[in-house]
Amino acid sequence: EMAELYVQYQRTPYYDRQSGMTVEEYHDAIERSKCLYVGNLSYFTTEAQLYEFFSRCGEVKRVIMGLDKFQKTPCGFCFAEYYTEEDTEASIRYLNGMRLDDRVIRLDRDPGFVEGRQYGRGKSGGQVRDEYRMDYDHGRGGLGRVHQIAG
Repeated sequence: EMAELYVQYQRTPYYDRQSGMTVEEYHDAIERSKCLYVGNLSYFTTEAQLYEFFSRCGEVKRVIMGLDKFQKTPCGFCFAEYYTEEDTEASIRYLNGMRLDDRVIRLDRDPGFVEGRQYGRGKSGGQVRDEYRMDYDHGRGGLGRVHQIAG
């Protein structure tokens, strides 16, 4: 049977406390979701590149770029949404860990995009993981934000 080709969703210990859902509701939403959280993107990756990349596994409904909440510029993540659970599953199976724009990207099931989630949650506007980074990462804007400000 076709469904057997797809890996069953493995519960991740991750739970988004800002989701407004209980842990149980969160995981139930993820199991049915056709939305992916995509991490470790280059700040320079375009929406067109993302549509092309995710189209390898099926028809993409939409891509929502993650933006710095103050500057409204890309900040290294996005949400990708498919029309079917099968395409979502195939994407996780085949595209997670692949290179896009010279970066190994990370895919996770997401409970579904809600307006406002496209903005970074870091104090400086971008992603929390880029706030205190010590290494220089050209694809993610150079040094971590705290070190850029301290200059």
